[in-house]
Amino acid sequence: EKLRHHGIRVKIIGNLKMLPEDVQDLCNRAMDISEENSKFTLNVAFSYTSREEITHAVRESVKLVQKGEITPEQIDEQLLDDLMYTSGSPKVDLLLRTSGECRLSDFMLWQASESITYFTKVLWPEFRFYHLLLA
Repeated sequence: EKLRHHGIRVKIIGNLKMLPEDVQDLCNRAMDISEENSKFTLNVAFSYTSREEITHAVRESVKLVQKGEITPEQIDEQLLDDLMYTSGSPKVDLLLRTSGECRLSDFMLWQASESITYFTKVLWPEFRFYHLLLA
């Protein structure tokens, strides 16, 4: 109900097939319930790595070629972008990395290619709106 009230669409990114079936059902339910919301998108990463996501997109593009739906020459950045788990989500404007780590740790590498990345020593549980303003 709160998701609808605030216009938040939930998108679970990652290889959901690796999660227990009951968790997959909950993830799908959250996405279905909030599917029409368009004010904000909340990407929640479960069973997610960028390497797996990019591999998934490449495999899906190969399947499209094998089915004759596209030619190998039609595989481009836009197609791969469309096959990423975050397809349909707004572009990442700001990627926050908490805990003082200055690395992305295999997280949203494709999507973060044009974003601003902000590294902070503040740990996630202590991160507040004030810290966001500093970014």
